[in-house]
Amino acid sequence: MAMFIKINPPIITAENLQDRYMLLNFFDADTNKPVRNVSFFLNVTKGDQELLYDLFYTQNGTIVLKFQPGGTVGKWTVFADTEPITGGYYSINGDPIELQAPILSEGGLYHFNMTLQGFDYPNEFVGAYSKKINFNSYLSVGSVYNQIINYNTKAYNSTIVSYFDKILNMNFDPSKLQFSWSMPFDWNPDRYQNRPFLVHEEVRVPNSFGEFLNAPTFSASVNGRLLNPFKIIIDPFSLANTTIIHLFFNRDDMNKTAQTINPNTQTMNFTLFPSKTNLTTSTDMFTDFGGWEIKLAWSPANLAANTQNNIKMTFFDQQTNQQVTNDVNYNLKILDARGNLVQYQSNQTAKGGIGITSIFLPTNGIYTIQAGVTSVVSNGIFDTTRNGLARGTLVIPSTTIPEFPLSEAVLAVSIAAIITVTMRKNILTL
Repeated sequence: MAMFIKINPPIITAENLQDRYMLLNFFDADTNKPVRNVSFFLNVTKGDQELLYDLFYTQNGTIVLKFQPGGTVGKWTVFADTEPITGGYYSINGDPIELQAPILSEGGLYHFNMTLQGFDYPNEFVGAYSKKINFNSYLSVGSVYNQIINYNTKAYNSTIVSYFDKILNMNFDPSKLQFSWSMPFDWNPDRYQNRPFLVHEEVRVPNSFGEFLNAPTFSASVNGRLLNPFKIIIDPFSLANTTIIHLFFNRDDMNKTAQTINPNTQTMNFTLFPSKTNLTTSTDMFTDFGGWEIKLAWSPANLAANTQNNIKMTFFDQQTNQQVTNDVNYNLKILDARGNLVQYQSNQTAKGGIGITSIFLPTNGIYTIQAGVTSVVSNGIFDTTRNGLARGTLVIPSTTIPEFPLSEAVLAVSIAAIITVTMRKNILTL
């Protein structure tokens, strides 16, 4: 049995007032056919707060839930009919089931646990199995914090968005040109070892704040430990007159940082500041949304102008640190230092998570490489909920960078975009 989850809109912040929808699709992982007459308990929590616990039913294996703001912690209302045998809430005509509860309305991390009660027939339950069959998903709502900062007698409206938990103690130090902020966090690694984990923060700075943005690169730290430069993504295009700086912090970063701090620490503390580090050719790129990492390797290893350079792009899931084995569809752009388009390759596919293509760089200089993920195909299902844009740098002439043999075989491992379970497994995570 497998389960597919789709959220609409795919990117949610506390200031986004769009309706929140969740689609759940139960199907046979071998045949892709729907599993019918599924009844399951849905338990939604945020931290130690229970926001929803009720029984739901779908005859055709698909159910859509619409979350309306309202209700309080521990109290919720479901607007739907109940199936007479299971007693689960369901939709007679397939319309979304409306729920009034404080779910996905405030910033923070939400845990959705689906415990299977029955399938195939309304009166067939899974109580005979020794272990419960669980699906788990963790969804983040961005917490938005706006603040006016002052520098050289000028005021700038800046914004920090946290897609993990609420923002605390935002500050700007003019003497260091440094942003700092915190968020609540339990540093016990045992809480995060068995599920996907990714912290995503973004800082939005107006382009008029040239003293801060004129640096070629940025540095960031988490609780005093410097973040890998490739996990700092600069986006000057998505918002008018604004530059967005994305920071990504995954489970491997957490484990390393946890070894260097007091175990009683209850916050994750961030700093962001301009860096004087020289630009180098990227070997890793991270998408702004979707949670993808793209490792780059080249043949030949030294990039050269006025020649063909072969590039291998290997896709990884940031949340699990696993290489993707499903097909990834993406578009590839190369821009020069002025933002002019040098090369564009649309509708590219990384078979089994690995794509190899060739690019032509006409002259020496600094180029930007952009890879826009458009969908991931798993079991014949096109998942567009994790689309995102990755940006990196190409420097010509370059120093030696990772090289790959053109005859290298494509590897195969797993992706967490589709949750797959068997009766032998207990808890699964998305």
